[in-house]
Amino acid sequence: MRVCRDGGADAGERSTERADAEAMRYLSMLLYPLCIAGAIYSLLYVAHKSWYSWALKSVVNGVYAFGFLFMLPQLFVNYRLRSVAALPWRAFMYKAFNTFIDDVFAFVITMPTAHRVACFRDDLVFLVYLYQRWLYPVDQSRVDVAASMDENPEELQPIKDKEE
Repeated sequence: MRVCRDGGADAGERSTERADAEAMRYLSMLLYPLCIAGAIYSLLYVAHKSWYSWALKSVVNGVYAFGFLFMLPQLFVNYRLRSVAALPWRAFMYKAFNTFIDDVFAFVITMPTAHRVACFRDDLVFLVYLYQRWLYPVDQSRVDVAASMDENPEELQPIKDKEE
């Protein structure tokens, strides 16, 4: 499935995309070596039942690490732009609800320690995002596309376009 993007991205969208790409580059440079080093450490110093067991545990830890990697660019974009407009309020509330449900199940259900830690790393990112939401202003000139998905497309023009 191919997604076509409108070539008329404004300066705000381009700066957001640049910050997102920069965050992914820095975090990838950090996480790839850490995952490889963790797998090698596990192979050398942790007892495993078989090669399959080691490979499976290494892949699972990599999945958890890259799940964390994909959560952090939003924080980096907010920091770089000094605004929390890149994440609309409805998407934020969805993340808050999801974090709450994950925590409830992490306490109630018996699960591996690595998965429980993965649930609580979401809380850390969520708390940093709450701090950023308090610290940085919300850019009112950006259109909240997620909040206005049910509305008419004509109403989605930015405020500055309507004033002209």
